[in-house]
Amino acid sequence: MRPEVKHLLGTVLAGLTLAGAAACGEGTPAASPGLTVPAGPATTAGPTATTGPDASSASAVPAGTPGSKTVPACDAVTGARRSALAALAPVATALGRSGLSREDLAKATNDLNTAFTAMHTGVAAAAELTADPQLKAKLSAYQLAVEQAIVAVEGSDGEQAKLKAVIDSPAMRAAENAVTAACA
Repeated sequence: MRPEVKHLLGTVLAGLTLAGAAACGEGTPAASPGLTVPAGPATTAGPTATTGPDASSASAVPAGTPGSKTVPACDAVTGARRSALAALAPVATALGRSGLSREDLAKATNDLNTAFTAMHTGVAAAAELTADPQLKAKLSAYQLAVEQAIVAVEGSDGEQAKLKAVIDSPAMRAAENAVTAACA
């Protein structure tokens, strides 16, 4: 694997995994794929966002504390990030290769659009689950960063460098960090 592919994939995996794990105070992330990506077709995981407080989130934060307003939203945004990580890892690997055909770039563009659209939906759903105005504002900013990523993918004209830049967007990272801090 070429060094720039390792860097790009490592950045994507580390950023999304760590941000997702830290978002709601989760001590260690669930099994992370590291720098290995399955050779076969990617499988799609079912929705992981919670639509209401479950037994684990209800017992994690006592009722009436400020955190009780954020737990379902933090769980939902963590699920959206994990799904995005699973979808973005193979695309990042593909974009790290040189000499991609027009078909490969079109597929990468489509896959990025699909991943970011699903992430946008997940973040929007998370924003609906919180009564905390500060977290809601941070989730809205994160949602805007994802929207900007979608626009950037659509405006990339299939250029490999532009598609890689969308995956490693500083605006998206800053919005993720803000949500992580709010959920901590």
